[in-house]
Amino acid sequence: MNSAIIVIIFIVALILALGFLLLVMSLIPAITQLRFLLKDLEKTSVEVRELVGNLKIITIKVDEDIDKVDAVLDSTKETVETVKETIKFVDANILRRSTSLFAFIPAIKFGWNLIKKFRRR
Repeated sequence: MNSAIIVIIFIVALILALGFLLLVMSLIPAITQLRFLLKDLEKTSVEVRELVGNLKIITIKVDEDIDKVDAVLDSTKETVETVKETIKFVDANILRRSTSLFAFIPAIKFGWNLIKKFRRR
């Protein structure tokens, strides 16, 4: 074999070895960062599992509270209906029938003021 070919093969092998060395040297920090990233990801995964568990507990409590609110709303609706019926009764039976008496209120007040004047004298 020719010595020129051996030198060329040696130079190519040297360049490939240097390239591989540079590649390994640049990948070692990346691999280290990936290791740290995986540790952080594991911690985050544990925290997410805990948060999901807490969220399930909160969801159950909220559902129970919503049921209580539904009961309160139903009770409030019944109360409003009762008040509405009472107001209708008062309006129909008391206020409308005594409307003519309400017209005398200014006259009664005027008379009361006159009585006050006579008492002062």
